[in-house]
Amino acid sequence: MIALLGLGSAIIYGASDFFAGLASRRLSSLFVAFLSSIVAGLLVLVGVLVSAPTWSTETVVLGSVAGLLGSIGTWAFYASLAIGPMSVISPGVATIYAVVPAIAGIALGERFPPAGYVALVAVVGAAILLSLNRGSEKARIRPRAVLLGVIAGLGYAGYIIAIDRTSEESGLAPLLVDFLVAVLVLGLALLTLRIRRFSQPEATAPVAVSAEDRRRGLLLSVVTGVTLAVGNILLVIGLHIGDLAVMGVLNSLYPLGTVLLAMIVLRERLSPLQLTGVVLALGGSALLAVA
Repeated sequence: MIALLGLGSAIIYGASDFFAGLASRRLSSLFVAFLSSIVAGLLVLVGVLVSAPTWSTETVVLGSVAGLLGSIGTWAFYASLAIGPMSVISPGVATIYAVVPAIAGIALGERFPPAGYVALVAVVGAAILLSLNRGSEKARIRPRAVLLGVIAGLGYAGYIIAIDRTSEESGLAPLLVDFLVAVLVLGLALLTLRIRRFSQPEATAPVAVSAEDRRRGLLLSVVTGVTLAVGNILLVIGLHIGDLAVMGVLNSLYPLGTVLLAMIVLRERLSPLQLTGVVLALGGSALLAVA
């Protein structure tokens, strides 16, 4: 059950990244993140109203911390990709995202049979292989890109640890707070950018898009928000009933959903290393399910 929740959450997260990437070809990535967070937050709000979770100060604090860390992680990830090679940055972030929650879970007393540890290592390896792109052997990276990548990985890892520390009775409540904080942070960033453009008219104006491209971008942003909400809901359920180490490592397989959709929808071909990553991911997940 936990393996299915973790793998399902990761694949849907990857799908969310895929749709966000398509939407960002038509709209600004910051606006896509803002709109998708609003959509996801509204869906989670419906879930909260239906499930009536238990609210507490701890729930609000941990949800706020998760929202802040997640926003920092997203900003740092995008910033690192802007100045560094994706073939190096993405595997590094995935590794930190997998390893840090696993270490935290084990430090908090989580234990597994030998097969479980083998499965965790296999899934971490799969996350790295799935993130690799062609041409990584020629990639050069700046120290600042490395630092931003580390911040992104730690931000994402901190997010999942914060959500894990919430009580099972809190249900989806911390997730609602998380999205509220994300919307506030992203909205403030959008407002700041708009003010800067008005105050600096000589700056480069945003590229104009057609009405059709804008409509498609908005639709893709909504789909991004829906998949983001579903992925997060599965993550919260898995963390509340399972182990942080297992969910953290499985959730780092989010590139699996992205590369599979890219292969099916965009007809992109997977590299041999990525195909190996798919096999490792499925094998490691199956081993976790029976360990």
